[in-house]
Parts: sequence; structure tokens; C-alpha cells
Amino acid sequence: MRPVYLFLRITLPYAFSIFFRRRNIINSQRKLYAQTIFVCNHPSAFIDPLAISNAMWPIVHFMTRSDVFKVWLKPITWACHMVPIYRAEQDGAGTYEKNKKVFSGVKRVLAKKRSLIVFGEGYTDDVFIRSLKPMKKGAARIGFGTMDASDWKLDIKIQVCGVNYSDPSKFRSDMVVSCGKLIHLQDYKELYLENPAKAINQLTKDIGEELQKNITYLKDKKKSAFLENLITLTRKGMNQDHYERSLSVEQRYRYTQALANRINEEQVDEDEKWLALQEKTDEYFKKLKRKNLQDNQVNDYVKAGKTKSLFMKFLGLFVTLPVFIAGVIHNIIPYILVKTFVEKIFKRRVFWSGVKMVLGGLVWLLMYLPLFWYMPDLIKLNISETGYFYFTLMYFLMVVPFTFVWAYEWRRIWRRTMKLYRAKSPELAELSVERKALIDQMNKMGIQ
Repeated sequence: MRPVYLFLRITLPYAFSIFFRRRNIINSQRKLYAQTIFVCNHPSAFIDPLAISNAMWPIVHFMTRSDVFKVWLKPITWACHMVPIYRAEQDGAGTYEKNKKVFSGVKRVLAKKRSLIVFGEGYTDDVFIRSLKPMKKGAARIGFGTMDASDWKLDIKIQVCGVNYSDPSKFRSDMVVSCGKLIHLQDYKELYLENPAKAINQLTKDIGEELQKNITYLKDKKKSAFLENLITLTRKGMNQDHYERSLSVEQRYRYTQALANRINEEQVDEDEKWLALQEKTDEYFKKLKRKNLQDNQVNDYVKAGKTKSLFMKFLGLFVTLPVFIAGVIHNIIPYILVKTFVEKIFKRRVFWSGVKMVLGGLVWLLMYLPLFWYMPDLIKLNISETGYFYFTLMYFLMVVPFTFVWAYEWRRIWRRTMKLYRAKSPELAELSVERKALIDQMNKMGIQ
């Protein structure tokens, strides 16, 4: 286990407790030497391998697209157990020979009972969609190749890991990692010895079907906005900003998954009720966008009216203003530095959230590390050097990050409140009537 990888394994749970609002892991393995190929979907970019490795115990290596392996990042990628995978469409000629060398190294990893993470889709979309692209055959080829090289004496397994986010690009999003049943390659031995190509195709097909069961999967990606509109209105799904806090993140994931499955199974494009619902929800959310509102403001108006909602929100913001100010004082400089650097260097937005989390933690550490030496001179307390050490450590681990979290949330609530403040009451009343009609129609169709 390489040093940086070990460091990340120790620190990531803490970093994730800050970055994510809620997390849940379903059916993960609890063995260090699992000898398993974990095949995962790839809804985000840099954050996916961190999320999956944090969700389970096994020591893993990551198959990662080759363009991430920039010269200045190579020491980090090596230390993090990252392995390049080359693709002809991106990397040009010679990828086959390069991948042969990579696969030889990966086989040695599996033979030593370590595990491997492979992203079955091969690449990440620039826009987050709750769906799944066709599976690549790399995992099956690596698995069968390793089994064949060992004369089928190993017990290599494949386990899918479905990564489900409320929104991977947003700080304080929610995440569920759902792991499927173990697929033993020994079960394919007879088929592989008879026809290797057929075995690879069959295993790849089985992996794709199992992965679909562990994510929110929409067959028709054009229905993504419709699904998002429905879970926004019900407030029961994995939407980032519109949800009931009383529901657990697993309940919200299961609800979103079940609703997507229903859309997949029913004739949504032919049934008049579904067509009418989709048309009306589209119209409602377009109207919200034109008025620079979200469904949250209409929901607040329905629940308590504009005056009472504003009073309670402004009161809460006023009471917690000192915490917001403390968060700004402690974090504004590293926040601006990291945000500016990442958004300038990485052109694809899908990389931003994960890189900001890792780089942000490093910058915060370097910025506040001097506190361990200068705290006794800055604050005169009648405690020992050991006491100062623990006092500073708790200050760094608790005060700095959690005031940042609150400052971020305070700013988000402020923006939501100001939208409600600027909205005209007659418009909110009109929208609330439309919203109620949509909810009633959804209830009649069993969408509750």
C-alpha cells in the first residue's frame, strides 16, 4: 500500500463528511484482500474513484483514462494506485501495445489478492444524467485473462458498484453507493474454454444488467429533465435542492430508482396521461425559470405564505450571521485560490468538484499548519504544550471546516430567501395553484 494511498484512505472519510451532506453505502465488501474487480458507473470524473474506494475496505487500484496522467501529476497518480487505460479514439495509434503492458501489471495486482476498480462506461458525460452508457469489455478481458494465466486456480470476483449522487458537481450533495451481488468468474470457466469471445460478451452483458439494478437508470436519456421535475415536485427523490429532510438518503435513492424504472416500463410516449403530465411539468418549470424562481419558493409559499416564511428565514439568517462571518474569515482566501486555480486549469466541469475537494484540503492544511507552532504565542492559556497541541488540532479539524460548511449553507439559504423576497405574491399564488394541480394529477397516477 503506497503512502499517499494510505493517507487518502485515512483522511477521505473525514473529507467526505465535509464535502457530502449525507452518504450511505449498501452491500460493500469488508475484506482487505478481496481479489475483486469492481465495475462502476462514471457519473462524475475525479470524485468517483475516491467515493468508491472510500465505500469499501479492499485495497484497490484504479483504471483511469490516460489523459489524466499529466507529467506533473504522475507522482501523485502512481502514489494513489492509479493505472492508465488507453483508448484509440482519444490516444491515437499504439494503444493496443500500451494496454497490453498495463494489463500485465493489473493481472499481477489481482494475483496478489488486491482489487481493481474499472469504470465500465469508459468515460464521463459533461452533463450529469441518471442513466448508463454501454459497457466496455475491459473488465471481462482482464478478469478472464488473469484466470486463464493462473490456469483457473484463482477465485476472482466481479462486483458492480453503482454510484448515485444528488448532484456530483455541487458541494454538500448526497451520495449512495450501492454494490451488487458477487459474480464469480469460475462460473464462466466452461463457456470461456469453449468460446472466449462469447464468454466475454456474456459477462459484459451480465455486468451491465447488474449495474442497472444498482443505479437510477433511465433508458431514454431525453426523459432526464422529466424525472428531475417529478422528484422535485414530490420532494422525495435524489434532487440536490428539493427534498424532505425527514427522509433518509437511501429512501430518496430508492424512490428515484423506482420512479425511473416505472418510466422505463410504461409507455410514457404513448399514454395520454403521461404526455399531459410531462407537458404540464415542462411548462411549470419553464415558467419558474423565466421568473428566476425555483420550486422551493413556491413550496415555501404554499406551506406558510410569503410573510411568515420570510420572517422565519431572515430570523434564522440573523441569528447565525456570526457563524457565517467566522466561516468567511477562516476560509475566504483558500476558497478563492482553489476555485480560481481549478476552474482555470481544468476545462471540463466534471473534474472540478473532486479536484477542489482534494486540493482544497491540501491548501487548508498548509495554510493552518503554522497554527501548531504559533498558537501558544497568539493565545495565552494556562495549559501545557500538549494541551496547546490538542486545542489547535481540534480548532483545525472542527472550527475551520465546519464554519466553512455553514458559510456555504448560509449563502445558499440567503439566495433562496432573496428570491422569495423579490417574488410577487400574486405570481406565487398563481404558481402555487399550478403546482397543486400537478401534484393532484401525479397522485391520481400513483406518483406520490
